[in-house]
Amino acid sequence: MRPDHPMFFVRPGAPDVTPANTLTGPSSARIHNYLLGGRDHHSGDRDVAHQAADKLPFLESAVRHERIYVLLMVQAMAIAGIRQLVDFGCGMPYSLNPVDVITRVHPKARAVCIDHDAAVHAHTSALLKVGAPATVAHLRADIGEPESVLASREIMETINWREPVILLFGSVLHHIGDTPARPLSVLVDQYKKVAASGSALVITHSTADFAGQPARKVAKAVTAAGCPVYLRTKEQIAPLFDDWHLVHPGLVKPQAMALEYPVHQQAASYAGMARKEVAHGSV
Repeated sequence: MRPDHPMFFVRPGAPDVTPANTLTGPSSARIHNYLLGGRDHHSGDRDVAHQAADKLPFLESAVRHERIYVLLMVQAMAIAGIRQLVDFGCGMPYSLNPVDVITRVHPKARAVCIDHDAAVHAHTSALLKVGAPATVAHLRADIGEPESVLASREIMETINWREPVILLFGSVLHHIGDTPARPLSVLVDQYKKVAASGSALVITHSTADFAGQPARKVAKAVTAAGCPVYLRTKEQIAPLFDDWHLVHPGLVKPQAMALEYPVHQQAASYAGMARKEVAHGSV
């Protein structure tokens, strides 16, 4: 890790505590926050991040490029006119974040941030403050249960499904396993089918396609720490975009959209964005 990484600093008045149900071990949201350079993490989260980085030295860079990709896609879709966002598995607040981006473009944007982690819910509610005229709701829920998510008060009172929305699954779907009753593609489809024409789907997902065995070792270590990681190939991730138009350059390394030079080519994930096309005959 860099010598200026926040692990070397203590934020005044910020004790190392979380709600009781998150004290049992590391949290994927806090590990990700640490790798991004955030400050909302504990010693156990940092230990897991260090173990992972030892196995994949460019992990921190890969995670940051993935974040850049997400922010660029949200910005592009906001500029294109989409004023709504559902951030599935939003994680700990970190600036810049997708809500910051969409509300800068559209001050009256509407967004829902969803995470099942009680600590994330507490932090987003307390720290991710966006004033009127924007509307931002915070929902503690399991995105693997779309029926309850879509029926929640936060979603129903904030999102107008008759208008385009950005469905953002950033660094979250690789924490969800497939089951015979509900494959991952079927789960994502339940959210896609309620979205209006013109909506956007943004996904980043961990893989071993680029880094091979080191990436698999990272997934094994993080899973052993209590945060399951299911690496998938490009062929397994691509169906998540089925029936929507995958935007150029397609399903690629997040670094493909980086604005800096030189670009580090090491990657540990795929990233892609798709649009739901306007039905034939629609106005």
